[in-house]
Amino acid sequence: MKNRSIAQIIFINFFKTIGIILLLLGVGVLSYYLTMLFLKQTQRVERSTQYEHVIDVNPGSMESSNLIYSYDKKSGKIEAMVLELFDAGTKNMTYVTIPANTQISISGKTYGELLEKSSMLPQVVKMSEINSYFSGDVAYEYGILILQEELKVDIGYFTAMSSDVFEKCFEKEKGKKLIYRPTKELLDESSKCKTEDDMKDFLESKWDSLICDITLSQKQHHAKELKDVNRELIRTYRIHGKASGDAFKLDKEKAKKFIEKVWEKKTYQIPQKKAGEETNSSSEKTGSIWVYNGSRITGLAAEYQKKLEADGFEVKGVGNATGGVRTDTTIYVKKKSAANVLKKYFKDPSVEVVENLSSGASIEIVLGTEDRLQS
Repeated sequence: MKNRSIAQIIFINFFKTIGIILLLLGVGVLSYYLTMLFLKQTQRVERSTQYEHVIDVNPGSMESSNLIYSYDKKSGKIEAMVLELFDAGTKNMTYVTIPANTQISISGKTYGELLEKSSMLPQVVKMSEINSYFSGDVAYEYGILILQEELKVDIGYFTAMSSDVFEKCFEKEKGKKLIYRPTKELLDESSKCKTEDDMKDFLESKWDSLICDITLSQKQHHAKELKDVNRELIRTYRIHGKASGDAFKLDKEKAKKFIEKVWEKKTYQIPQKKAGEETNSSSEKTGSIWVYNGSRITGLAAEYQKKLEADGFEVKGVGNATGGVRTDTTIYVKKKSAANVLKKYFKDPSVEVVENLSSGASIEIVLGTEDRLQS
């Protein structure tokens, strides 16, 4: 009787132990299942990992070059392109508008390679039609590939957004040239980011409305520097080139040099305000400019054209002034206040108010020998 009781006790304890082990295994399996289910529901599926890239995607460690596309949801047609150049070291942010109707003739070698990817591709392409030549997100990378070959500049990655999203982020500047700038709405939102985590959350809040060939975490890599961008120092330009019929032709050499110059710029500065002077954008404040060389110094007008255009002014043209050699520079304007933002470029310019300007520009500048540029 006593032996039977001991056996029963051993038997009962054995099954208790087995039961506890099975319970622990069940809890472990259930925990694993619930954890995997949670990750499956919350983990972001990055579009950029779903296809094979045709460019070396590079979000940049210090210099970030991002081609922003605006596309029509129904047709897929590209309606706008802006090249975003961000220097994390200087916190310089520059936006260069590239007209969507830019037309590019692909080199024979590259065309042969691309033709294997798309039989629909013509040798002379319009950037606005890039989504009709290639299918899927990779089409935007083919756009970069074609544009890079034309400009001989590196573009690290792309961001594509539907036109309705783009309009919340960018607006057209006033003036004849098509130039896009960040909207006040976007700048106000981003300026609320006081910490790196704030900026990361801001980027994440926008991410699902975008198509991009980098991941969110790669984009957030620059969150700390992005929060420190001074909105007053953001620069906007249009790429060098000219309209030809219904197409835009890039000036490859000037465009390449201009982008290189943007990267070389160590810092941007806010123009010093004088009493009663406003700091509107250059193109808005002055309108178009015509520069005349009254100094007889070869190439001086062209040098000032480059200088002014690099700072956002629209220089309609250059030429030689009639008459004798000028010593001092004169700025001819219809309203005296329009010359204020230009005075800083010259030693001691005189300003003359006139009713009509023969060049058709809003302002005419006649350069004198006193304003020879130092080499």
